Amino acid sequence: MTPCEHCGRDTPDEAFCTWCGAHRGSSGDAAKARRHDYAAHAGEHVAQPSVVTTLFPHLPRHRAHEFRWGLIGGLAVVVALVGGGLVVAAILAAAVLVPALYLVYLYEAQVYRDEPAKVLGLTMVAGVVLGVVVSLVAKALLHSSPLKPTQGIGYLVGATIVLPLVQEVVKPVPVFGLRGSGKFTETIDGLTFGVAAGLGYAAAETIVNLSRVIATEPVHTASANWLSYVVTYTVLNPILQASCTGILVAALWKPRRLGKALYALAVPVALGGHVLYSAVGQLLQDHGVPETIEVFFYAAVIAGLLVYIRHLVHDALLDEATDFGFRAVVCPHCRHSVGAAAFCPLCGGAVSAGPRTAALVGAPMSAPTAPAAGPQAAPGSGTTPTGQANA
Repeated sequence: MTPCEHCGRDTPDEAFCTWCGAHRGSSGDAAKARRHDYAAHAGEHVAQPSVVTTLFPHLPRHRAHEFRWGLIGGLAVVVALVGGGLVVAAILAAAVLVPALYLVYLYEAQVYRDEPAKVLGLTMVAGVVLGVVVSLVAKALLHSSPLKPTQGIGYLVGATIVLPLVQEVVKPVPVFGLRGSGKFTETIDGLTFGVAAGLGYAAAETIVNLSRVIATEPVHTASANWLSYVVTYTVLNPILQASCTGILVAALWKPRRLGKALYALAVPVALGGHVLYSAVGQLLQDHGVPETIEVFFYAAVIAGLLVYIRHLVHDALLDEATDFGFRAVVCPHCRHSVGAAAFCPLCGGAVSAGPRTAALVGAPMSAPTAPAAGPQAAPGSGTTPTGQANA
């Protein structure tokens, strides 16, 4: 055991401090901030715009590839359906693709603890209900079809500025009913619930806004010019909705943090990102810009939002490095048996950024107090008394 260069507490002689999460071996700000190792998914850079490891923050590292392949496989099915002229089937499949993956994630990670009905009701179900109501009202007021929008200034302002702002005000409201329960106190929980609400909303919005297409298009139709539209409206748009709502809920989960610049920027980033996505996207369509450029623009906006989320979550995990008690755990990131408090001393992953069913492999251990050569571990024990992982 040696004292951490950043927090001063005695910690196992490994790469990361188990108390504050800082990278060992240097006392600089860069080592403390550790931007090269994302706390919610050890081994990735904080600025890496990954959809799965950003929006699925409790997913253990060894399971992330399963959800990546699930997303890629789902997109391949959508592309195949569009290519085969089954546009309606592609729309329906794409509308539920990301929300369905997220439901599987919530089950696998057990984020809802022992209150699945309450959590899913206030996130996914509430998002669906709000998506139906807001989308129906918006269609009635804007008098437009998603395929042939009215080109007046009133429509442009209403559809690309007013509607996104209304959506971001409405979507998080039910989610905050979970904050007062006392069980979901971490910022990473707020992000998860916000993303779930956004995905529920997006699925309902897609079905409502494309109901005319679903009802009138024949089973087989010409697939020309449909691919980018289907991918944008039913895949990229849900990720946008989820990201914006996740940012708002995560930042407001602990209002006391709004005095910090990173959190104070959350509201303008979420609202501005959604308006930018909608307004510029509509202008690109109106001016006949190639669809490929439109898709790249949408993807760039989403990438920026994902990077912001990662900085928000990373900072929150380091700031919320609560003393969980020094104990033997199986790290949800590197899967080593270690003695850890808030962070794995080997890979630096936050213990709280893992499935709620993460296995404990031992009783709470005595917290290290001095860099002394303590008693040796008993033969066959999984972890040494100093909390270092076995070789």
